[in-house]
Amino acid sequence: MRYRQLVQGGFLLGCAAFLAGCGATSAPTPVVATPTVAVTSEELVGKWGLASYREETDKVRTEAAAKAACSNPYVIGKGAQGGVTMHLADQATAQEVYLKTASDGGVYIGPQGKPGERADRQVLSYEQGILVTRWVDPGVAKRYGTMVFVRCGAA
Repeated sequence: MRYRQLVQGGFLLGCAAFLAGCGATSAPTPVVATPTVAVTSEELVGKWGLASYREETDKVRTEAAAKAACSNPYVIGKGAQGGVTMHLADQATAQEVYLKTASDGGVYIGPQGKPGERADRQVLSYEQGILVTRWVDPGVAKRYGTMVFVRCGAA
């Protein structure tokens, strides 16, 4: 009799644990939004004219200045680990950085890590060979302004 009660009790506990597991919710799978800017690492590799602006009204003039800067281009190289080589703010040597997409779809270029960290640049736009970025760190953004890269040799 005692044995039968133990077996029934064990069976009931096992069923309860099983049913509790069925009702548990698993952590939701993080959803990454579609990138707001379509650009690949391969598209970034090459020679670029570079200029910057602080006032939106200067954007067109800055694009022309960046195109003129192709006489002394900024070179974005292919990285060894799938990224590209670019300079971080206030750094004399280029290092490998990566395209990163945030959960809201924002696109960033920066060292490995979460998108939108202080060392990253946010990609504001990329179309017809013109890449526009802004540093995430407010102090760096104030010093460098909004960066305009124009692909050298683009029509």
